[in-house]
Amino acid sequence: MFKIKEIQIHNIGLPLQQTIHMSKVTIEKSNSIIIKAISTNDVVGWGEAAASLSMTGESAIGMIKALEYIRSDIINREIKSFDDISTFVQTAIYGNYGAKSAMEVALIDLFAKAQKVSFSDIIGTELRNELPIIWRIAGSENEIEEAKQKRDEGFQAFKIKVGAKNIDDDLRRAEQLRKSLGDAVQLTADANAGYSREDALKFCSQVDHVGLDYMEQPVNGYDIETMSKCNALMHTALSADEGIHSLADLALHHEKKAADGASLKLIKFGGMKSLFNAVNYMNDNAMHVNISGKAGDSSVSAATIGHISKVASKLDWFSNVSIQYLADDIIHNPMSIQDGKIILKSGLGLGIDVDEEKISQYAI
Repeated sequence: MFKIKEIQIHNIGLPLQQTIHMSKVTIEKSNSIIIKAISTNDVVGWGEAAASLSMTGESAIGMIKALEYIRSDIINREIKSFDDISTFVQTAIYGNYGAKSAMEVALIDLFAKAQKVSFSDIIGTELRNELPIIWRIAGSENEIEEAKQKRDEGFQAFKIKVGAKNIDDDLRRAEQLRKSLGDAVQLTADANAGYSREDALKFCSQVDHVGLDYMEQPVNGYDIETMSKCNALMHTALSADEGIHSLADLALHHEKKAADGASLKLIKFGGMKSLFNAVNYMNDNAMHVNISGKAGDSSVSAATIGHISKVASKLDWFSNVSIQYLADDIIHNPMSIQDGKIILKSGLGLGIDVDEEKISQYAI
């Protein structure tokens, strides 16, 4: 039991090791909102959510305004349980799911520390302790050599970013990567909703021979009809991402046979309960599950994804974090990736020690 004394809101941009090329955007540095929540007895919790107009419709400025509004409703509230956190955050404001997710994570981190347990102890029951993550292949000149090196380091899953070039080039890249990496790894292509309807249908009509395990979001997230037609053209599994923001979206995709699985992001669902309801629905309906962050997220987000991944009822398409692509991070005790798996820090809450000087250094 505690009360919230202070909530700080920080807008940061972290440098990347190299530019990330996606179908509709080129990312040279990240943009995230970091939340620091402080209780009246000076326990601190941290949360993070990426600003993404294309993913959630939220800009950094808009998220800050929403969080200031949520903050005014939560300061001096007495928090007795995880249910209190969820209720206070979700009822404070309509929509603004990315902003809500950052606030909720910070308060759960704080609550877990106050209870002297880990973050995952608060949100569920541990089902797995090995957490393989996906290595992103984003169009570098030496992408095949890079992917082979990462395979040899222990990575079990790879995601090719497609849609920035023409269809034939994307198909060729996928086929070459499968031949180079072998059949033991999971390989997917992600268009990030970047193909036109015609290009998506062309790609999906030819994709079976290149050896992908699944194809992700070829067209605009609202184009359920084309997703269904793409799925009917191929034996390769089809995943949705930009088209999934709620349990209702999942149910619609399942009903229309528009997706065999999906990439779930906390910033799109706004809170743990909504996210886990989605995972449980997918588990019950034999859909494949990936838990993912946004490109450029810090270790605050990576730790959150790790703890969610430990307790999710299904996770057969693995997890996706971004710390391996950062040129710098905002924590004192950097998280590590070993044998292609994210290694969570032991300790209370998220288990991370945030470097507040780095937050100041990368402030926007």
